Amino acid sequence: MDLKRRTKIYENLILNLIGVLFLGLGIAAILNSLHIRNPMQVFWMCYLSLLLMGIGILTRNPFLVMSQVYILAIPVFIWDIDFLYQLIIGQPLFGLTDYFFYERALNLGKVISLQHLFSVPLAIYSVYIIGRKRNDAWKWSFIQITLIYLAVTLFTAREKNINCVFDPCINFYSGLPYRLTWFIIFFTMTFITALVINNLPFLKVKK
Repeated sequence: MDLKRRTKIYENLILNLIGVLFLGLGIAAILNSLHIRNPMQVFWMCYLSLLLMGIGILTRNPFLVMSQVYILAIPVFIWDIDFLYQLIIGQPLFGLTDYFFYERALNLGKVISLQHLFSVPLAIYSVYIIGRKRNDAWKWSFIQITLIYLAVTLFTAREKNINCVFDPCINFYSGLPYRLTWFIIFFTMTFITALVINNLPFLKVKK
């Protein structure tokens, strides 16, 4: 067996493992939400993205994977900073991960939340292996953000504040109506992420 073929087999194995991991975590997140009788949690952006990234990796669809990376990268990075700060310093920073530290006991929900620490890097690595053919996955990102917003406003309670749709999760006031602010923030974060990632040399589109 030549080196090229061995490398291809190895890469397919890695991709399948990552895809199954993401898909499994996404399904576990949904089932756990139903188990704890909090079905509104299934509308969290990160839960949906886990499922879509898992499907995208297993079907070798980099467009679908990157559309999720564009949405998640900056919010997940902020979550990671908040989590690591509170883990090391012992004090809350932004308050995003306070729920993780309320109780010391480790449960399934907390285990699933740890995906924030590795999901985006693994997704980017997967796309690097698969190779990219398009730079415009942000178009689906914008559509998905809009659909998620509509679903959350229609089917969840304000007090749950899923995806920070009803109230800011971090103290921030722009002076604009919050609904408009939410869209500006999410679209801006997604656009910036797309702009940065699309110019990374190792993720250049393969023609």
